[in-house]
Amino acid sequence: MRTSRLTTAAALLALTTAATVAGTTGAFAAATTGPSAAATTSPSAAATETPSAAATTPTATVSASATGTPSATPTLPDGCQYQRDVKMPVHTTASSITLTRDGASQDIAVSFQNTSSTTLTKFRIDYLVDGIKGLGLPKSLVKVQDGAWTAPALPPGAHTPISLGSFQVKPNEMITVTIRLTADATTINSQYDLSVTGNSEVLPWGAGPENVKYTCNRLTGSFKGPINVVNKAPATSTPSPSTTATPTTSASPSPSATRTATAPPAGTTGSTGSTGGHLAETGASSSTVPLAVTGGIAIALGAGAVLVARRRKAARG
Repeated sequence: MRTSRLTTAAALLALTTAATVAGTTGAFAAATTGPSAAATTSPSAAATETPSAAATTPTATVSASATGTPSATPTLPDGCQYQRDVKMPVHTTASSITLTRDGASQDIAVSFQNTSSTTLTKFRIDYLVDGIKGLGLPKSLVKVQDGAWTAPALPPGAHTPISLGSFQVKPNEMITVTIRLTADATTINSQYDLSVTGNSEVLPWGAGPENVKYTCNRLTGSFKGPINVVNKAPATSTPSPSTTATPTTSASPSPSATRTATAPPAGTTGSTGSTGGHLAETGASSSTVPLAVTGGIAIALGAGAVLVARRRKAARG
C-alpha cells in the first residue's frame, strides 16, 4: 500500500516538472519571437510605406503644374470666345530714307490711329533697324508723341525688335513715334530695313471696328521701309563753275571785232590797221560809221572839184 502511494507521488512530480519545463520553454520562445517580429515588421513597414508616400506626393504636384501651364488660355473679356486681329490705319512721313555717311540725320514719323470706340490702355509699340547679320547699323534716337529723345538699349541678339513700352490711345486719336536715323563712319554702305509695329490689348465685345458675335477685336498695325546708306559726293566737282565762266569772257570781244571790220571802206588802209580794235573803247555810238562814210564822200568830192578846177585852168592857159 505504501509502495503504490510512492509510485503515484512520483508520477505526479514527473508530470508537474514536465509542465513547468514546457511552460518555461514556451515563454522563452514567445519572448524570443516577439522582438524579432517587431524588429522585422515595424522597420519594413516604415521603410516601405513612408518612402512610397513621399515619392507619390511630388509626382502628383509636378504633373499638375506641368499640365496646367500649357493648357492655360489668354483671358478674354466677358462675352468673348474668340479673338480677331484687325488692321488699324498707319500713317508715315516717308516711305524710304537715304542716309549719307558722316552726313545729316533723317527723321521719319509713324502714326497709329485708334479706330475703336474705347480707349486703348496697353498699346505696345516695337521697332527694329535691321540689316545683313545685324552689323554696321545706323544709329537711332526715338521719341513718342512730344516726349524726349532717347537711345533705347539694344537687345542682346540681332534681328530682335526693341520695345518702346505700352501707351494709352483715346478713341479716333493717333499716337506717333518718331525715329531719328544717323549714319556715322562705322555704318556700312548697304540697304537696311526699318520696321515699326503696334498692338493693342483685346478689346471688349462691341468696341472694335469689326463686331462679330462672340468675337473680340485686337488692333494691330505695322510699317516697313528701306534705309539706303551712301558715301558723300567727291569734292572734285567744285572747280567746275570757274571753267564754265571762262568762255563767256572770251566770246565778248567778237562783236567789237565785227564792228571795226565794217569801218575801213571810208578810210585809208594805213588808218585801218592803226585803229583796228580801239574804236569800241572810245565810247563811240552806232552813228560813227555813217559820219565816217559821209566825211569820206565829202573829201572825195572836194578832191574831184579841185582836180576839175586845175584842168580848166590849165586848159585856159
